[in-house]
Amino acid sequence: MTTYRNIHGRSIQSLATDPTESVAEGQIWYNTNSDTFKSVVAISAWASTGPLDTARADLVGAGSTSAGLAAFGTPASGVTGATEEYNGNGFSTGGTGNTARRALGGTGTQTAALAIGGYVSGPSAVANVEEYNGTAWSEQNDIPTALWKVGALGVQTAAVSMGGKVVTPENEVNSTYEYDGTNWTAGGALGTARYGATGGGTLTAGLAAGGFIVPNTLSTSVELYDGTSWTSTTSLNNARNGGANQLGGTLQTSVLAYGATSPDSGKTESWDGTSWTEEGDMANNTSRFAGASASSSGGFAAGGGPTSPAAQSYAEEYNKSVNVITAAAWASGGNLPASWYGVGASQFGTQNSGLSFAGNNPGAYTGNTASFLYNGSSWTATPSLSTARAYLSGFGTATSAVGAGGATGPGAKVTSTEEYDGSSWTSGGALGTARSTSATAGASITSGVLFGGAEPAASNKTEEYDGSSWTAVTAMPTSTADPGGNGIQTSALMVGGNTGPATVTLEYDGTNWTAGGSTSVDHKKGGVLGSSSDSGIVCGGHTSPQTGVEGYDGTAWSTRPSMSTSRGRMANVGTASSGFVAGGNPSATNATEEWTGETTALNVKTLTQS
Repeated sequence: MTTYRNIHGRSIQSLATDPTESVAEGQIWYNTNSDTFKSVVAISAWASTGPLDTARADLVGAGSTSAGLAAFGTPASGVTGATEEYNGNGFSTGGTGNTARRALGGTGTQTAALAIGGYVSGPSAVANVEEYNGTAWSEQNDIPTALWKVGALGVQTAAVSMGGKVVTPENEVNSTYEYDGTNWTAGGALGTARYGATGGGTLTAGLAAGGFIVPNTLSTSVELYDGTSWTSTTSLNNARNGGANQLGGTLQTSVLAYGATSPDSGKTESWDGTSWTEEGDMANNTSRFAGASASSSGGFAAGGGPTSPAAQSYAEEYNKSVNVITAAAWASGGNLPASWYGVGASQFGTQNSGLSFAGNNPGAYTGNTASFLYNGSSWTATPSLSTARAYLSGFGTATSAVGAGGATGPGAKVTSTEEYDGSSWTSGGALGTARSTSATAGASITSGVLFGGAEPAASNKTEEYDGSSWTAVTAMPTSTADPGGNGIQTSALMVGGNTGPATVTLEYDGTNWTAGGSTSVDHKKGGVLGSSSDSGIVCGGHTSPQTGVEGYDGTAWSTRPSMSTSRGRMANVGTASSGFVAGGNPSATNATEEWTGETTALNVKTLTQS
């Protein structure tokens, strides 16, 4: 009798716990605890990811899910050359294109991309071609014909432009042009003239799928290119165009097509070289977005239309793997007992354990002494501080916290420090400099650092706390008040502030301050979640009220899913993967929002008989 071992070369194992490694794909085991047979199977799904900084439609995409590009396009009106780079979590600012435009063609990678043609205004199409090197765009030789809504495929030194649309008379074309990194030459004509096709593959093994035929008829036509001529092959299941531009994949036999149907839908299908297979739908029904994928196992979509009343900034990522990926997200938590802002917080905590203390009473700058503990769902009153104040700073944990500085009224800065041991607040060593709106970092009462703030003038002073006294240490290179901060005494982050560049980041190693990557937008008075200088989340802001969120990897910031409530000067507790924010202003709020970073888990399935 044939057995599983005879076929696959190994016997079924008996395990008390399920495997956690992807090498378990396709294997079958018996779980002795659940008394079931199990296996790991691949799944395909879309999940939300960090949004674009610049909302727009008709933009172009290139690259992959771990290193992508979204560039050019149109906001509600006009055109832009703005470029953003994708790292698998969110977007960060890249080099700006030389010719602002929309509805162009594009292909390549994040560090070697190509932008072809496009529409400016007037109406007017352009023949401009630009190359991106990962930092900046540079003008190259024009494509022979001014076109917009061009399909494209290949790499920067071996690319294909197929189809597109001329403005006068408005019509689709079947032209193909080949690019060698310097010059354009005519290639074989498409069998079906079209514009807005999805491109995939290479110059000698390419694919053109879908697209529009004038006036606005969507096509299911698919053609393969061998470097000389196009040949018809199996049609798409869903008539669609390529959004603004959608790079289907770098392999002719592994292509992904998604969105941009009529009416707009999130329908997704993959190509294996022979047939198209329906996959999981996108969460958003969309078109006119930037899309890119390296193969049918992954892709992303960013931005999109319609542009009225505003273009969109949302982004989604597609993965087909043995792992279940749960996107990062914010969720509503239990409300603070009052709408306080300028509050202190334990900071170095978890989503289920954090302390908020003191703060400003809305409408009356009197400060308060209240202290509350959050357990992941609700707030409970804890013993009060001795000194009523607002705009103080805090660090530590829910059972080992420090509150320092602050103001008892307009212009009344204090040096007072109080320590919390889980039962009561007691006096600690006084700050060397009275100030408010400082930032802090630290994991316990005996190890913290406080920096910046208002004296009332913006300060660059840094002080460290050892559980009994504060000591002046190396000053920051930038004086600022209302910065965000988090981390530990030997690995801290300072972000933003209301003096000087509002996008500045500084890293502290326990001795010196060094410049870090700049944020994409202003986070003055924003909250920071993080446990070190190489991992953080900055959220919101007060001076420019916003819900924007960015994540830091020790080098650069990129977008993350936004909060629901605009705020700054909030309580912030937790790490880059789990935490919460509460309270804040300029419109005083008592809202609490909980942050959960992206998680990945093996897709283990129980085998059943059917």
